Amino acid sequence: MHWRMDIPSRSTHAVAAVLCLLLCGSVVLSACADKPAKPKKENRRAESHQIEMLEQSWLQALTKADTAVLEKLMAEDFLAISANGTLSDKQQYLQRVSTGVNSFRSIDVMDIKVRMQPSAAVVVSQVRVLGQLDSHPVNAVFRYTKVYGRASNGQWRVLNLEATRVSGPDEMGMHRGMPLSRKPSPEH
Repeated sequence: MHWRMDIPSRSTHAVAAVLCLLLCGSVVLSACADKPAKPKKENRRAESHQIEMLEQSWLQALTKADTAVLEKLMAEDFLAISANGTLSDKQQYLQRVSTGVNSFRSIDVMDIKVRMQPSAAVVVSQVRVLGQLDSHPVNAVFRYTKVYGRASNGQWRVLNLEATRVSGPDEMGMHRGMPLSRKPSPEH
């Protein structure tokens, strides 16, 4: 015996439209489920405050040459670029602090901005440093960028630090990040 059911054309189109809507809806829901939820503003503020507290700990540790605290704050693959272009890994950076090659009597924060990302934080700051860098006296203003990453245990660790000197002796040719006025070059 052979069964045959005739479905009117209008019904076929309606069923096809419903199936298409269900398929499209499941694709949209699936795409939304794959997106990480945006952190709530309260969470972002709390995390931003946490990063600011870590920054304070970092700066206090530098002024006390407390390499144990610095080491806990640093990621294993930490890299730093100093204002003179020196690249240091974690051990080299800690050694420069522990031996006094880089020592800090004071670090005064003039400005700090923290930008939060889902698994990273970027700190851009301006500080006045009084101390020694590369065994030379320093009393200057620096800007630095520090990148924090969230470790697998949920703790924030410093991944990267880069410093730029923005004021110092007149021969530096800079004042608070702005070039001093220059004489036009002969070819202009």
